[in-house]
Amino acid sequence: MVLIAGGGLVLGACCLLLTHELVVGAVVSAAALAALVVESRRTLRAVVVRKQEEPIGRAVWAGVELVLYLAPIALLSVAYPIASHHLSDTEVGGTRLTTLLLASSVTVPWLTQAVSLPLYRAIAPLVAAGENEKIVVRLCQVWPTTFVQCLPVVVLFTVPVEISTRWTPTAIGTYFCLAVLYMAFAQSLIPSIAFRKRGQWACAWLGVAIALLVAPSLWFLPPLVGLATQLVPLRRHWAVAVHPDWLHPADLARDVLRGLLLGAVLWSDKYFLFLRAGDHFAVAYVYVALLPAVLAYNYYFVRLAPGIDTAITRLRRAMEDAPYGVLARRSRTVYRFVTRSLFRSALVGVVIAGVVTAIVADAHPRSAPLVAAVAAASWLAMMITLLCYKLDYIGQSGPAQVFSAVYLVGCAGAFFVLPLGASAYVGLIGLDLLLFAFALRSTLAHWKSPEYSLFWRHATAW
Repeated sequence: MVLIAGGGLVLGACCLLLTHELVVGAVVSAAALAALVVESRRTLRAVVVRKQEEPIGRAVWAGVELVLYLAPIALLSVAYPIASHHLSDTEVGGTRLTTLLLASSVTVPWLTQAVSLPLYRAIAPLVAAGENEKIVVRLCQVWPTTFVQCLPVVVLFTVPVEISTRWTPTAIGTYFCLAVLYMAFAQSLIPSIAFRKRGQWACAWLGVAIALLVAPSLWFLPPLVGLATQLVPLRRHWAVAVHPDWLHPADLARDVLRGLLLGAVLWSDKYFLFLRAGDHFAVAYVYVALLPAVLAYNYYFVRLAPGIDTAITRLRRAMEDAPYGVLARRSRTVYRFVTRSLFRSALVGVVIAGVVTAIVADAHPRSAPLVAAVAAASWLAMMITLLCYKLDYIGQSGPAQVFSAVYLVGCAGAFFVLPLGASAYVGLIGLDLLLFAFALRSTLAHWKSPEYSLFWRHATAW
């Protein structure tokens, strides 16, 4: 049912974005959303009814989590096209508001990856220890100062946009403010992610979508509404922010750079495309072609990553007092979880990309090569990103950042040297294939003996 509803969302988004059938697209998307809500309620009921059957209950709840985690894609697939339709004549500082929203939408995913990583690093020891109350307190201590410390990162993204667009001060100021507001919103989501509160996460994006639909011309409202939904649950800890704690600048800079490099693999191509072409490219087709990679990416983190974490925890316990046979068996289990997670994520992305490409090829054959190229490049970028995360997880942050940096340089070259359109993405696919092969080989080699790579390697380094 979840897959059927997800397919309905993709179809509805295609109708909204690729045709003039706005009513049909809205109806299909709304029906798919309703199906997701019904499925959520049904599965929640199943959890209660079968609470004695723990394995089934866990599986059902995992399905609910996936539905809630995909809320941003579902909600924004409906809200953004409808809001853009109403904003076609609205300008800010001589620039169409839709263009400013497009600029922020290609910036924010990459930006937020960089500015959120220092906060994750600040709470990492507490997350490992399961000290939830201390996690919230620590976040409230470091969030205000980290927000201020990360503002130069927004400037780093704003300068190239100003150079390439030559917008008026009002327009570039609006872009800057949008990036800052969405940076605050993204950082506010960290508690809901850390505690796996998918309902709270979904409420935040529901607020963003409602603000887009109700008052699309108030460009500052959606991130503020989303931010408010996350601040209210933290109200008992607001007083802690009066005595903030500053992260060490060197540590923060290191984490920001790491986030910029890791985030570049999946998101930099859209940013470079905007720098080169502004809004004069097939925005709808690029967005639809990106959907399969984003869905597969989210599927990995909701459905597959928790299993890997559990397997690693069991391996750690086995290293403390279990016999060698148990340790070897759990080590193989970790490796199997890693390889299966990569295979499943790849398969989900390929299947959805095939469906999306087939829909576009049938509706708009001339755009099929672009969609196919973007979908293939995005799928490879998603896989390279997951491989880099695996390397970073196991302590190989150096190779992960090298792969990411090579991708970043190659991506910039593809979009500023090659002709725009499918050609740039075909050139990028060539680079992606090489990086994917090297990253996959490195990942499998290091995860082949996880007990050494994760634990004993550090002990023997002494």
